[in-house]
Amino acid sequence: MSIRTLTERSAEVYDRLKGPIVPLNLCFDESREVDMVTMRKYVNWLCEQQVPVLLLTYGSSEFMWLTDDWIRRLTAELAEEIDGRSLFLASTNWCPPGDCRNFLEFADRVGVDAVKVQTNPWMVSTAGLPPRDAILGYFDCIAGAAEIPLVLWGHAIAPYPVDVVLELAGRTEIVGMKNDDDPFNYYYEICRATANEQFAVFSGGLMRNFYFGYPSGSPAYLCPIAPFLPDLALEFYEHMVSGRTSEAWQMVLRYEDRWIREAVRLGWIQSLRTAYQAYGLFPNNRHYLPRLTHSEAQVQEVHEWLREIFGPIEPVDYS
Repeated sequence: MSIRTLTERSAEVYDRLKGPIVPLNLCFDESREVDMVTMRKYVNWLCEQQVPVLLLTYGSSEFMWLTDDWIRRLTAELAEEIDGRSLFLASTNWCPPGDCRNFLEFADRVGVDAVKVQTNPWMVSTAGLPPRDAILGYFDCIAGAAEIPLVLWGHAIAPYPVDVVLELAGRTEIVGMKNDDDPFNYYYEICRATANEQFAVFSGGLMRNFYFGYPSGSPAYLCPIAPFLPDLALEFYEHMVSGRTSEAWQMVLRYEDRWIREAVRLGWIQSLRTAYQAYGLFPNNRHYLPRLTHSEAQVQEVHEWLREIFGPIEPVDYS
């Protein structure tokens, strides 16, 4: 466990939480277990490409298919592989406060930089409590579990009220929020409300969102291209921070809008896995549920779109 104080660790995470964030999708083997050898090679490659932030998260990392033991193993092995080269944000499962406390202690022990606390989306709507009391009450329950920085999750079913986010942003251990609610107005409101706090608000996805969020103070964003072409994501971010907004916007139109349109049409997670296989990052494009794996015709269509949008496919050689 680190000998740095929580205040020091929170300041460091806040300072490093900038630029494109890669949400870590999973590679499954034939027995539907996580292929940890491939996952370690993949995150090592991302670190070598200078990706600033790596994130395990319920949706993209498909926690719905994983036991709690698997989530812990995945967290520990990736923390070991990353070893401080990129900022590593882990995430809790949807769990009661007691289990959350145990996970925070575990994550701190294995070397995670910060943890995104994923409160159950139904917590407020079914607890019979005002949102403020339910949300603050949950974070009161997990306070002090470990000396590790925390990130909030602003989700779409019951978004955290702005005044509650502002109050939580004043706590030493809470350093930011992933916004999965409204990608524009709510996103900007949270950015403006917490502007004077050590609190990083990042968009749940898209360069397009960050293009408008960055002027409001958002320092980072989940990128739909960075997982397989991180150089493009880093180029876009450099355009933004250097004030080259015209060049940044052209990248949104040329790359992101077209890729998102076709990938979503063909199944978002499936299209990503097919892209990872095409670029040599994963040995297969297997979905946890076999019937959701792309057909050969769909694979060929994704390949055609990858070439049309991004140019020739040049597979990575991990060796």
